[in-house]
Amino acid sequence: MNSLAPGLIIAVAIMLITALTLIPAVIAILSKVMFWPFGPGHERDRSMFAGIGRGVARRPVITATAIGVLLIVLAVFGSGYKATYDTLGEMPSDTPSQQAFDTLAASLPPGELSPTQVYVQADGPIPQNELSTLTTDLSQVDGVAAVTPPRVSSDGTAAVVNVVLADSPFATQSLDTIDDNVRPVAHQAVPGARVAVGGQTATLADVRSQLHSDMRHVFPVAVVIVWVILGALLLAVLAPVNLIVSVFVTFGATLGALVIVFQHLLGYAGIDFSTPIVLYLFVVAIGTDYNILMAERVRETFVAGAAPREAARLAITKNGPTAAAAGVILALTFASLTLTGLRNLEELGAGVAIGVVLASCVMAPMLVPALSVIQRRAFWWPTRPSTPADTGEQQRTG
Repeated sequence: MNSLAPGLIIAVAIMLITALTLIPAVIAILSKVMFWPFGPGHERDRSMFAGIGRGVARRPVITATAIGVLLIVLAVFGSGYKATYDTLGEMPSDTPSQQAFDTLAASLPPGELSPTQVYVQADGPIPQNELSTLTTDLSQVDGVAAVTPPRVSSDGTAAVVNVVLADSPFATQSLDTIDDNVRPVAHQAVPGARVAVGGQTATLADVRSQLHSDMRHVFPVAVVIVWVILGALLLAVLAPVNLIVSVFVTFGATLGALVIVFQHLLGYAGIDFSTPIVLYLFVVAIGTDYNILMAERVRETFVAGAAPREAARLAITKNGPTAAAAGVILALTFASLTLTGLRNLEELGAGVAIGVVLASCVMAPMLVPALSVIQRRAFWWPTRPSTPADTGEQQRTG
């Protein structure tokens, strides 16, 4: 993840520069033919989004409630997410590596594929009886199938013991065995020595632990950063809160949809451990982008003097098609990953596609404008409209 972040930052920075310089220049040069055959400023009053805009403006409470219930129900399923670290199991069953593992597991403990190493190092020669105690204790651990005799260095100050687990070295049970059983026993068996547990299973257990720790820090930091940026852009207090909550609920709904599809319908034991963090990055970042696109248009119309209902209707009519088109293109691009045959890419492609569609076609063009109508001037406080357009609006929202 550390190597992914700088690349994404550089890519987004380049796209930002391009959008602010190259694209406007191209539009200026090709202005006469860019919007052929309708020309710039053409609006279709009878478009689908014009109808959606009128519906949301008339029934904002019904719209927000229906969408909120849908997203929350999906998000509830997200609590059933189970992580899998079985990178080998995500390969197609006909690949040589998977076939080799199946052949090995049929005759030997699955852990033979990648034994766990217990390293012991001391300042002086390690007593043989302590190494014997180590191997005996490890062999009695639940989840361990076999322990090889220790190999000792020429000076006797270091030794390594191979531990063969009973389950696949990539299975969640094996990661639990390392954290809960093997490491505690190994560290207690040789007093005064430095003991380390390594190997692929131990590495994945450390990755799991680090991800859990990082997520506890990443989520709050992201919330604060996004809220500050949205507050500075929209010049409001409550509007950014609405946008942030809607984005995070959409992320939860996306994860819930993945759980329904892959764990319940397709029967997968779990979803790749890296999928939620990548989904989080895409859904929160892209969902916030679409929210900004819609909210800024609502705010612009509201500040110009339009009533909250009219501001929401115009924003959906004019910016809804843009958000939906951009979202559908991105969703279809990621959906192509479902054709790769690799489970982790299938899960990632489906997840980003679902999240982007929810953000661009449901949350941004309908939920956010509906919330702005329901909360009226409070949504944009302390920003005030140029004229008291909503003073005479007596119709009850519903």
